[in-house]
Amino acid sequence: MNFQEKVFETTAELRARAAALASVAVTTARARAEVAAKRISGLKGSVEALTLAGREFNKVARRHAARFVKENTSIAANAGKDVSALARSTYATLTRRAAPKARKVPAARKRAARKAA
Repeated sequence: MNFQEKVFETTAELRARAAALASVAVTTARARAEVAAKRISGLKGSVEALTLAGREFNKVARRHAARFVKENTSIAANAGKDVSALARSTYATLTRRAAPKARKVPAARKRAARKAA
């Protein structure tokens, strides 16, 4: 066997090995894809159920929140008024100063009053 025939034989073996390896890789990838597809199809029902439950929960939550606000608006308004009144009275108590002393009327005013009379 000459060198050229040896090279052809070796390359043919390498091609056969590469083809076998590619075939095994494709088979493995297909099997994994099928398993993943089965898992996804099994989860689709669960996801749809959760989506539907989420929508229904949002409807109920909105309904109850609206009702809660409607029923408690007056309570919140009165509480706000009470807190405001308390804050005002506290501020007034904290800012009270001693009664101012009586001031003497300046002399310039007395003279102006005499001139006008």
